[in-house]
Amino acid sequence: MPSYQFKQVDVFTARPFFGNPVAVVLGADEIDAVEMQRIAAWTNLSETTFVLRPTTLEADYRLRIFTTTRELPFAGHPTVGSAHAALESGFLSGEPSRLRQECIAGILPLTVEGSGPERQIFVQAPKAKIRQRRGDEAEALAAALGAGVVAEPAPLAIDVGPVWLIAQLEDTDAVRGLQPDAAALARLSRELQVDGVTIFSLGSENGAAAHVRSFALEAGIVEDPVCGSGNASVGAYLAETGLLERTGDCYVASQGTELGRDGQVFVRIHENGRRIEIGGCAVTAIDGTIRL
Repeated sequence: MPSYQFKQVDVFTARPFFGNPVAVVLGADEIDAVEMQRIAAWTNLSETTFVLRPTTLEADYRLRIFTTTRELPFAGHPTVGSAHAALESGFLSGEPSRLRQECIAGILPLTVEGSGPERQIFVQAPKAKIRQRRGDEAEALAAALGAGVVAEPAPLAIDVGPVWLIAQLEDTDAVRGLQPDAAALARLSRELQVDGVTIFSLGSENGAAAHVRSFALEAGIVEDPVCGSGNASVGAYLAETGLLERTGDCYVASQGTELGRDGQVFVRIHENGRRIEIGGCAVTAIDGTIRL
C-alpha cells in the first residue's frame, strides 16, 4: 500500500486554523487523475493539490489543483500553500528566493520573502483577461446577492485561469452582511459562464485597503474563505476601472472574517495591471502521510 507525505496548510495567515486551508500531497507522480479527484473529494476542502516532478527544465516542480469536483488551471491559495509545503518538507532543496511552478495555466514565477513564521510567498497570477462588458450584470447580480451593487464601474468578468465576476459594493458593512441566494448565484454563474463571483468594498474596519468575499458555486464551493485568484481579479478590476488610485499599487485585502477564518492577501499591481502578484504567509496545521 503506497504512502505519500501529506500536509494541510493554512494560507494567507501566520496562525493555524485561520486563513484558507489547502491539502497538499507531495511526490504524487504515481497517482493518476481519477485518484487525485477522489482524494480531493475526500478532503472536502475548497482545493487539494498534488506536487510532482516538473516535465520541463524551466520549472522547479509541477502542481495539479483539484476542487471537490474538478481540476483547475490555477488557484492562488493552493499555489502559495503548496510552495510552503514543498519547501518545508524538503521536496524542494535549499532556501530559494525564487521558484517556478508548472501548472495547467503555464510556468508561473514565485518569490519567497523572509523566513520563519513571517515568511511570505508571492505568485505572479496568469495575465488577467477582461471580458467585454455586457451591462446587465449589476441588476442580475444584485438580485442574487440580495444587496445593491455599484453600477459604475460596472461588474466585470475577469479570467486569471478561473473566471470571476467582480463587483463592488458601497461599503464593508454591505459586504459583511451578504447572505446571497446560493441557487441564484449558481444559475447566474452558469448563464455568464464564470466560475464564481467575487465581491469587494474599498476600505475595511481592520485597516485593510479592501474587504473581499468569493462565492464559487459552480466549483462546488459555497464560499471560499480567502481566495487568491479572486483577489488577483479584484486587482485587475481596480487597474481596469481607475480605482487603483484609491488603494495604491501595493495593498492588503481582508477576507474570511465572516467564516471565522480571518486572512490577509498582499496584492501587488505592476504595469497598470499587466502583471499582478498575490501572496502572504502560510502555516502547516497537519503533517503526516496518506495511504492509497
